[in-house]
Amino acid sequence: MVFQKEEVIRFRHCDPAGIVFYPRYLEILNDTVEDWFQAMGFAFSDMQARFGAGVPTVNLNITFSKPCRQADRLSLLLSCLRVGDSSFEVRISGWREGEAILEAQLVLCFSAIGERVGKVSIPPQIRQQLLKYQAAPAVAPAPAG
Repeated sequence: MVFQKEEVIRFRHCDPAGIVFYPRYLEILNDTVEDWFQAMGFAFSDMQARFGAGVPTVNLNITFSKPCRQADRLSLLLSCLRVGDSSFEVRISGWREGEAILEAQLVLCFSAIGERVGKVSIPPQIRQQLLKYQAAPAVAPAPAG
């Protein structure tokens, strides 16, 4: 399976040159991961109460192919590349009208929150969901409409 969402590029995303300022892409990627977890039934807002853990990003690589501008619609596709004991790796590709805009690989790690900070094993019910998205190819989305 592939998780897919659309992000409309807004004024707040753009720099004075009128293109997306690269740190805004980091926010968009994090929002994509958060929306994916929400869709799997594991809202970030409930993670500490349910599992005593959060899911910080520990490694991030991005390749930017083309710029985006205000009002562009960026289709984001997320697939899981690897699931370990406490960490997992995802690929997020961004497309505009069938044209590759960016590709990112993120490593995220389940980490205890509160008094005891440090990595923890991925809860079984979350692992089960992550595996559903593993090894899915990142391909251009079908045109809208």
